[in-house]
Parts: sequence; C-alpha cells; structure tokens
Amino acid sequence: MLTCHKATHLMSARLDRPLPLGEKLSLRFHLMMCKSCHRCDQQLELIHQAGQGWHQKRIEEDHLEPDSDASKK
Repeated sequence: MLTCHKATHLMSARLDRPLPLGEKLSLRFHLMMCKSCHRCDQQLELIHQAGQGWHQKRIEEDHLEPDSDASKK
C-alpha cells in the first residue's frame, strides 16, 4: 500500500499528466482506505478547478490566446 506521502505526490502529478495504470490503481486503493488523503484529493481537485476557471476567465476577458506569453503573467 502507498504511504500518504507518496499518495499526495501522485494526487498532484495526476492533475498534470495521466498516471500509469499501476500508479492509478495504487492511488485509487489508497484513497478508498485513507479518509485524510481522500479529503486532500478533493481539496486539490477543487483548487485545480478554481485555478483553471480563473485562467479561462482571464483569457476570455483579456481576449488572450490560451498559450500566449501574456496569459502566463
């Protein structure tokens, strides 16, 4: 079973890239067993979605291209 430290690392990595099947299954199993990590995962997802929403709104308001240098400031 994953440690909580490794699980939080995978939770964060999962927001940036797809996890290999083994890591995905290990993380899913850990999240079923550990309430603290499950809550952490929900909070990370909420923060990630809020950041994406803010970024998208800024792009729409400033009429910026999603990958332009100006949208990264």
